[in-house]
Amino acid sequence: MKLYVEAGQAFKIGQLTDIHLGEYPLERTDEKMIDQLRNVLENNQFDLLMLTGDLIWGEYNEDPHKSLQVLFDLLNEFEIPVAITYGNHDTEGRYGRAYIRAFEKELVHLADKTHIFMSGEHENYTLEILDQATGEVINKIFVWDSGSYSRWPDVSLYAAIDLDQINWYVDASKSYTQKTFDIGFMHMPLPEYGKVNPERITGSFGESVCSADLNSGLFHEILKQNNIKALFAGHDHYNNFSGSYAGIHLNYGNVTGYNCSSDLTRGVTQIDLYNDGLQRRNLLFED
Repeated sequence: MKLYVEAGQAFKIGQLTDIHLGEYPLERTDEKMIDQLRNVLENNQFDLLMLTGDLIWGEYNEDPHKSLQVLFDLLNEFEIPVAITYGNHDTEGRYGRAYIRAFEKELVHLADKTHIFMSGEHENYTLEILDQATGEVINKIFVWDSGSYSRWPDVSLYAAIDLDQINWYVDASKSYTQKTFDIGFMHMPLPEYGKVNPERITGSFGESVCSADLNSGLFHEILKQNNIKALFAGHDHYNNFSGSYAGIHLNYGNVTGYNCSSDLTRGVTQIDLYNDGLQRRNLLFED
């Protein structure tokens, strides 16, 4: 499904993150999330739903297809394009990324991916937002699969973005001749999130940034390419802040699922993306 916006209007993105569905049949907490999410989707307009990882508790989910089907059935009720990247908990169990990702074909309104690049089982891609009248690219969204756990646990618990994923981003960026105001999504935050000044943020900074302890250099390339102006992550359930470092807006989506620890009210982060800027706010569930 292609992504369109009228010139001068906001392209509205709903970021869902850390849903953490458990085993089917769903527990009360998961059913509550489904009900609250339906309420948000019924009462707000979105041009894209971006799911940024940890859709399920992979370690405890013997049949993730059944759990995901409940979520996908809900999303299929609304004519909104959907895009997904995955988190560390999605594939902690017996199933890998390819198995989980195969279920995306059951999404009726799956967003069209461009510049798809596979780094092992990790899918990276772009989403192009097109002018409704001319078909020209107004914005680009870069999506990285930030992986899961490091192959060197004594050095870093979480994996860093691999070099081939960084090279993919550089090549994809250079394939466009016209500069646009672009953003990026991933599950785990980059180490630079930890450099945000906590006195100059909006939202909650409720836990330390849980990024990789190794820095593979993606942020450096983002500065060098000078196209991405904001990044959005999940992973840290107690953080939903928006800040900046080196001129790049660094944001957390608000935790969506109840089936995980957090003292934040659950919800969806809305991002209004324009051709020259963005605004964000959290649409909180009615607990």
